Amino acid sequence: MNIGEGFDLYLRHFGLHTDPFALTPDPAFLYLSAGHAEALAALKLGLHEKRGLVAMIGEVGTGKTTLLYTLLSSLGPNVRTAYIANTTLSFDGILRAALRDFGLPHDAADRGTLLQTLNEFLLSSHREGKTVALIIDEAQNLSETAFEELRLLSNYETYRSKLLQIILVGQPELETKLSSPALRQVNERIAVRCYINPLRRREVHEYINHRLSAAGGRIDLFSAGALRAAASHSRGIPRRINIFCHNALLFAYGAGERRVSRRVMTAAIREHAGRGVVRIPAERRSLPAFLASLRPSNGWRHSGITWATAGVLIGVLWALAVKSDPGRKLAEPYLHLEVDAPSNVPAAPDTTGHALAETVETSALDTAPA
Repeated sequence: MNIGEGFDLYLRHFGLHTDPFALTPDPAFLYLSAGHAEALAALKLGLHEKRGLVAMIGEVGTGKTTLLYTLLSSLGPNVRTAYIANTTLSFDGILRAALRDFGLPHDAADRGTLLQTLNEFLLSSHREGKTVALIIDEAQNLSETAFEELRLLSNYETYRSKLLQIILVGQPELETKLSSPALRQVNERIAVRCYINPLRRREVHEYINHRLSAAGGRIDLFSAGALRAAASHSRGIPRRINIFCHNALLFAYGAGERRVSRRVMTAAIREHAGRGVVRIPAERRSLPAFLASLRPSNGWRHSGITWATAGVLIGVLWALAVKSDPGRKLAEPYLHLEVDAPSNVPAAPDTTGHALAETVETSALDTAPA
């Protein structure tokens, strides 16, 4: 069986037509919580009223980029946009990247020519009744010099409106940086600010069900206990929710289960916390030996994992990693295969700062065969 067939089997097992918890910022899966809806409305207001500088701030993994992609996909032909994600560029580099996105000449060596090209474009767009927006993601990484130069770009204006709308998107460090005395003038120019906060417990449940529905699945794929565990340990961060649910579905599939129980969700949470889900005894360090250890006769009978599903599971793990981000190697949240240390060596301390409650049931997947 090839990887593609394994992935299709995985989807059919749960009645899905695509991966509901991929880590890519797909607008089709956007769940508009009250906070996300408010932030999206603020961004649209800033563009529509041509306020100039707009800032959107949120923690890592709260859905800022997904919200940006949703905004971009909703804009009509009267809005011309440039999207900058590489904030390690100098201001000249940002300027060239923006001109390239606008479809303008951007190879000039001197800044004066680049600015003249931008100015002419802004004026012609204004005469045509069009809005021009420069969107900068991960803006907390910009240098103070780049911020100051962007402020000067916001000076392009008429008596009634700004000719260039600049949307700064970043983590809380962006607000800290903007509050510094060196960037006081930039901070005072920001006309619209919006914040994305973590999801509430009820919203976490709705978020998971929304993504399952968008992927063609049933909203009861996760038990009430599994939903509570995901809400509690994700702290309402969508990216963490995706990782927990993604891994939980994989574990349920490997165990032949049609529904994610609290036990399986707990295994996914423990795995992400680095506490290990699948541990390889020292005598089975090779992958073939490890797979052989998954046979029911070797003590995995109670877990529901068989030789066939183990092989398919490895293929599905790889396929999902590639589909989530084809430009990256297999990321660490997908599968950890660890070699057991001798029993007299103390376990490593939990460095996550979010120890799981002792009352949470430990999955059968957490223990290797004797």
